[in-house]
Amino acid sequence: NNKSKIYINNKNDEENSVFSKNYINVNENCESIILESFNNKVSNMNIINYFDLKKNSKIIHFVFQENQEQASLQYTNYINCEERAEYKQIIFNSSNCSIRNHNYANLLGEFSRADLQGFFLANGNQIIDNKTVVNHYAPFCTSDQKYKGILTDNSRASYLSKTYVNEKAQKT
Repeated sequence: NNKSKIYINNKNDEENSVFSKNYINVNENCESIILESFNNKVSNMNIINYFDLKKNSKIIHFVFQENQEQASLQYTNYINCEERAEYKQIIFNSSNCSIRNHNYANLLGEFSRADLQGFFLANGNQIIDNKTVVNHYAPFCTSDQKYKGILTDNSRASYLSKTYVNEKAQKT
């Protein structure tokens, strides 16, 4: 089967720290939808995902963050896209705690694509830190990064976006 759905549920009700690394390899000509959720009450979570998309593969990655005020989350994704591979991520953060979302995409093959989107709500004294870095290493690649937020009370947010285009990445 060239199409799959993956469900990742990051939930912890214990007062401890969780460190997790996930490796997701997508073979040539395969597609996957990933639904990843966070519902964390009191713990600190440090989650790292590694994605390796082979030629003509595609991932759509939905991330739902609904952590409680006593929790914290450091969430990092590393994405490698080979020729004609496409990675699309949509993060929806309605947590009541401070969160760091960092995403790093490498467009390694011609016509590869990375689309990183995020929407967040913050209130109280929350701090939301979003970062996207996309490296274009091959010709004819495309990337989009878009983050939107609504802040109230004393909440703060930052968004840093960097796009690097190598001299070999013509027609980017």
